[in-house]
Amino acid sequence: MRLESLFQAGYAWHTQVLTTLKQNMVEFLQEETRDLPASAEVESFCAQLAQLGHDVQQLNERVAHLASTTLPLKK
Repeated sequence: MRLESLFQAGYAWHTQVLTTLKQNMVEFLQEETRDLPASAEVESFCAQLAQLGHDVQQLNERVAHLASTTLPLKK
């Protein structure tokens, strides 16, 4: 039983060390080096990109509608 609890404690310590290391790396890359954007920045960028895609689709529909309803140009 003692060996089992020793392995469990070792696994818990290992998991905690990896979690802390990951958090420290993310914080360093976001705050110190600015190599990694913050989650809020990524979410904002994705929302803006989705809006741009929607706007482009609407513009394409308007152009297609205008092209289909406009009289042909006379030469």
